Amino acid sequence: ATRPSPIASRLYKMSEDEARDKAMPMPDFQTSISNGDYSYLSPATPAKGKSRAISAYALGTPAVRPRSARTASGKECSVWPMSKDVRDCNDTVHKDLSILPALQVILDSPPVQRLANLNQLGCASNTYPCCTHKRKEHSLGVMELAGRMATLLKQKQEQLEISEKDVLCLRIAGLCHDLGHGPFSHAYETFLKAAYKNEKEHPEQYEERNRKFKEEHGVDMPPIPEKYEHENTSLMMVDFALSAVGLEIDWENLDEPLKQIGSGIDRELFGVPLRSGEVEPLTSRDMIFVKECICASPLNEDHAPTPQTAYVGRGEMKEFLFDVVNNRHNGLDVDKIDYFIRDEQMAYGSIQSNFGIWLRCAFVTWAECPNPKKCFICKDKVEPVKHLMICYPDKLLPSAMMFYATRIKNHSNVYTHKKTVSAELHTVDLLLEADKHSCMLLNTQANDPFSFPVPSTFDSFKYQRLPISRAWMYPRLFLRMDDTIISIIENKVIENPLPRLDRLRRYLNDHRCHRFYKCVAEIEIGLEGAHDKLWEKSEDDIKAELIDMDERYTVNGELVYLYPEDVIVEKRTLHYGRKEKNPVSQVRFLSKSKQQLLSEPVDKLPEAEQIENLPNNTPREFLRKTLRFFCRNNDKYEFVCHVFQQWKFQRENPGCTYKNFSDNDNDDDDDDTSQPDSQPITQDDDVELLVSPRKRKESDGGESSTQAKQRLRF
Repeated sequence: ATRPSPIASRLYKMSEDEARDKAMPMPDFQTSISNGDYSYLSPATPAKGKSRAISAYALGTPAVRPRSARTASGKECSVWPMSKDVRDCNDTVHKDLSILPALQVILDSPPVQRLANLNQLGCASNTYPCCTHKRKEHSLGVMELAGRMATLLKQKQEQLEISEKDVLCLRIAGLCHDLGHGPFSHAYETFLKAAYKNEKEHPEQYEERNRKFKEEHGVDMPPIPEKYEHENTSLMMVDFALSAVGLEIDWENLDEPLKQIGSGIDRELFGVPLRSGEVEPLTSRDMIFVKECICASPLNEDHAPTPQTAYVGRGEMKEFLFDVVNNRHNGLDVDKIDYFIRDEQMAYGSIQSNFGIWLRCAFVTWAECPNPKKCFICKDKVEPVKHLMICYPDKLLPSAMMFYATRIKNHSNVYTHKKTVSAELHTVDLLLEADKHSCMLLNTQANDPFSFPVPSTFDSFKYQRLPISRAWMYPRLFLRMDDTIISIIENKVIENPLPRLDRLRRYLNDHRCHRFYKCVAEIEIGLEGAHDKLWEKSEDDIKAELIDMDERYTVNGELVYLYPEDVIVEKRTLHYGRKEKNPVSQVRFLSKSKQQLLSEPVDKLPEAEQIENLPNNTPREFLRKTLRFFCRNNDKYEFVCHVFQQWKFQRENPGCTYKNFSDNDNDDDDDDTSQPDSQPITQDDDVELLVSPRKRKESDGGESSTQAKQRLRF
């Protein structure tokens, strides 16, 4: 151990009374700052007769000092310069990460720190226990890859004039691109869709909640939009992250430093450190560029004074920068590269593909627009426009198909695995039930005199609390919306022992015990059934057909019926990234002979083309459609299996493939390719239809087949 300093030794040996008598009283920090007195921050030499405890304050003297400034509205505030140190940290995928000072400011803000409580794959940890990595890790990975790709492009093609500020903005966009995700990943979006439908069909279930809300706020409950996009919420949280450090975008002065709206980071010293020691501040145009990189489109009326028809953050000659984080042309971007690598490592234990090649081999050149009908630039043009795009050598054509194949493999085996979806469906039902009973989220900054300022765009939103289905509308409430929401709901239910909350208590108990819904069967609609009438029907219509089978069972001597709430019908589409289209056809490649022209001026760069000759690993079809049936009531699982079999026999779908699942929840197979161990419906000597349970070993102590027949007899 190192020897303590003389000052520390003397302070340690002092008694508490001596230290109190000899020490100088701590100054009033707030008063000193407002009066411009920073003497307490300076190292001082204690005078004779005074305690050396004064120097103890000097040991912790901060390297930066606040200064007095005024906000745009004339209010006095205190601002600090950002740190000049680069923070290094380790990552399980990319090893070493370097976090620049401006990125540290954004990283330490509450909206970004909230990502530490969000699982990247939501409920997938119920299928793959190691899939517990957080969205904060993924965001840091995207930040790092965005910086690496931009730096490599800058070194390869200097004529593109990529600046250090461009690289910093791309890294900020990578860090903030997932700020709008709710609890349990995409399950929250499914919950909002279900809440919209349920409130529309059963408004009587929300009468008491809405009445209490109107009594408290004097206005009606704000409605849920029919479609929710987490990218728009991400843009809102970017504004909130800036407000947390006292800054805001100023649309009237785009090329000036960000607007100072309160105490926090000095707007003149928030940006790119230069070699001279000065700082090139980030402007409002730069932060608009960050938001445009996240949504991959011009900003709409919710995030701009008027709807924008073109990019504002950067000009046409830097259009390729918008495709680094979110590639609107073909979906091959650093966001997918990171979560493909990270999710494969966590789920499968190893990285099965080499994705780093997409950073090393990327270059920028001209290419014809792959999506002229959806492109905001080309949709009104007669002929597709040529864009400056991120393109690749033609030798990477087979690797491109493997890249997109990784997507459908992960979606099939991990993201939409039957166990993952069963947990998500149960979580959605839990949130729906909680949303009916005034389960509000309290404002985290309520009655806090030191709360960080709120952007002016939210000043008119004064609700202190909102239901779970509306918490995303206000950033302070959305801070509470992470995977701990189940614990918040549980605490409220414990405090209110009301009978109307019994159903919610059962959901919470099942969630704690991992008693989720069981998957009954899956129907895959093949090529012949791509336009089958079955797929064209809604989930509710298909469910109604099952209920109309009018089957009855006696379980343990009691007559059992099937109700609509007992069955869930899920439509699932699996594709390679562009639905029924081949995603590789939207990637532009350059031949080896033309790659020698990449050092030419920007206007003379060669044109990349679509390759017509597809690789041998190209699949026959790029879109898979499946119907899956889940049972909410585990006591009726075998009954639902029987009803499904009866319904299947009455339909003629030659293009469909049927797969039945057993009720064995203890198997460790983590893919849907395993053969189901369920048995078909059989008949006994009396020609009575039965459902045979799964095969049981004699050592299991389970009931025999004869006992099962007696229990399941009509």
